[in-house]
Amino acid sequence: MNHPGYEVVSPLGDARDAQDAVKQASSAAPLAELQGKRIGLCWTAFSNGDIVVRAFQEHLGKRYPDLEFVDLMPGRGLRWGEHPDPSIAELAREQRLDAALISAGC
Repeated sequence: MNHPGYEVVSPLGDARDAQDAVKQASSAAPLAELQGKRIGLCWTAFSNGDIVVRAFQEHLGKRYPDLEFVDLMPGRGLRWGEHPDPSIAELAREQRLDAALISAGC
């Protein structure tokens, strides 16, 4: 009988990736609250990521009924579910987003 194989990974991720993420994320201040905010939803690249984003939307929408959700493409000329492009930041600014949920799926 064949058993499925699983890869074991650290939930902390690769420290080298984390250092780059901190550098990029440090320019955005955290939101003090979510009431009345505009949240971008973006699914990039992997299967079921859209399901994860919609689950967050449903959960947060129930908790904060005045949230506005915007489907955010992963970059200029790209479709929902494609790999992200640096132009995603421009699109987020044009959509006047307060925050975004970006999901890679599983």
